[in-house]
Amino acid sequence: MATQWAPLLLLTALLQNTPAVDPDALEWFRKGEELIGTPEENSQQQTEYFKKAVELAPDFSAARYNLALIYLKQEQRELALDQLDALIALEPQGTSGYLLRARVRLEGEDLSHAAEDLQQALELDPENYETWQLMGRIRYQQREYKQAARAFEKILELRPNPVGAYFDLALSQQSLGQRQDAIKNYQRFLMVVPDDFQANYFLGILQRQAGQNDLALKLFLKAESIEPTHQELAQELGYLLLDRNDLEGAQKRLLRADLNLAVNLANLGVIAKRRGEHIQAEDYFRRALQQEPENALLWAQLGDVMAQTESGLEAIEAYERALYYDPQDLDTLYNLGTLYVNEERSEEAIDLLRRALQIDPQHGAAHYNLALVLDERKDFDEARVHYLKALEYGSDSAWCRLRLAFLWARQNEPMEALKHLEVAFEREPQRYVRLVLDELLKISSDLDSLRYSREFNDLLAKYRPGLEE
Repeated sequence: MATQWAPLLLLTALLQNTPAVDPDALEWFRKGEELIGTPEENSQQQTEYFKKAVELAPDFSAARYNLALIYLKQEQRELALDQLDALIALEPQGTSGYLLRARVRLEGEDLSHAAEDLQQALELDPENYETWQLMGRIRYQQREYKQAARAFEKILELRPNPVGAYFDLALSQQSLGQRQDAIKNYQRFLMVVPDDFQANYFLGILQRQAGQNDLALKLFLKAESIEPTHQELAQELGYLLLDRNDLEGAQKRLLRADLNLAVNLANLGVIAKRRGEHIQAEDYFRRALQQEPENALLWAQLGDVMAQTESGLEAIEAYERALYYDPQDLDTLYNLGTLYVNEERSEEAIDLLRRALQIDPQHGAAHYNLALVLDERKDFDEARVHYLKALEYGSDSAWCRLRLAFLWARQNEPMEALKHLEVAFEREPQRYVRLVLDELLKISSDLDSLRYSREFNDLLAKYRPGLEE
């Protein structure tokens, strides 16, 4: 909140609290007071009047105070500090000099000395609401959040219903990670000031952190109605809408966010990727990589897009860069390993898929792709193990079943072979019954252990009539 300065002292207060003053000094003081509320307030003319009063009566505290205020309005802080130093020397037991000097130092970002002045003022008057308020805000700026919170709690003790203190206390508690307390105090503040942008925005962030996304969305939309061009809000709202798969709403907000941030470009890329707008997605990811060229996740996202556009070599290059920066990323290990399978780079594929399975032994798709490579290399025993693991962990396909039928038949395990063969036939009879019939035309086949069994021929008889001629 903006700093507010104390008004110029009135002569009536002067007469009540100040000993006899040189009459000429009083006259100059009156001249200065007469300009309050006129176009000449804080003018050079008013400055000269109060300076005359101080020159004639150096111990005239009120004149020094008002002269300090004028210097502050004129942004002559050093001159203001000179007057306040003298005022405090004249009245060391008065709080007004310490308070005003604290404000001057605060404007000059001299937080530590400002806090010392406020501490002195609190020792003289520990029940002063405004002093605690200023102390709390200084402690907050110093990142002394516990002390800031204590100051704002003191304000609430002194005045149980000061609306601003609820906001300030909530802000301190939010910085301390005291989420629930901060939420309660933001809510108390918003009951009185429902259209405050910051309170709606910060409370939205806290509700999002608490997993209350519906409440967070409501608060963010309220904040957006107050400040529709706020970049940080646009970013947070964009992320929330993206999580809710509102791609249009998320894109609209993220385009208003700071596009110099790689994270915002990346999320726009994710939106385009989900929409199947691959050229646009590639552009966003490449722009993000210009800002963060060592970001493994960005390289992986780019690899996904290039793989979807069947740009295999570019996808491989992107995934390889991703692994260079993050060698243990499971998805990248799997995706690149799969591309190596497709490119018939079997040794590299096996290495990456094994690494993926070390990280997640229950990755069914990795087991399946590894089985395919091992099967192709005629490492039949290990291939069978991984086909079975693929089934166990949810990667079930007709081809997996067919290959298990062949591999179990090679091991002279006809019952196991028939079990998997029947599943393959059920799923794709047109394809796999023909394939098996073609296999039986060979003089020597992996299916020789089944060839003459009644169960095998009954299975063929069950599915063969449905074949198209």
